[in-house]
Amino acid sequence: MMMQTLFTILATAVLSSLITLMIAIHYFRKHAKPRYDKAVGDAIERFKAEVGPEIEQRVKQGILEGIKSLPTREMLRDTTRTIAKTGLDIVGDGLKIATRTTRPRRPGGTPLDDD
Repeated sequence: MMMQTLFTILATAVLSSLITLMIAIHYFRKHAKPRYDKAVGDAIERFKAEVGPEIEQRVKQGILEGIKSLPTREMLRDTTRTIAKTGLDIVGDGLKIATRTTRPRRPGGTPLDDD
């Protein structure tokens, strides 16, 4: 008898929760969501109207300053030469180290014999 009462209480609670949830979903879809979407759309439009021109001006100013601060052709050429020379120096130093650390081969041996 007690189990049947407990089951009845539990089933009533679950059904009540489901019905409440269905009513809330229905209300949200019919009434709250359209108002929420309209309010968000209006807020976005206000934001675009108030802040949009300022952002556009700042972006234009940033692009102009970026173009003005580009290095000259001569500076780019010198920098490229310096980087290329540094790269060659690094490769050359690496080759010098590699030739000093290699083991001498046996007479008549092949590179595969070294392993």
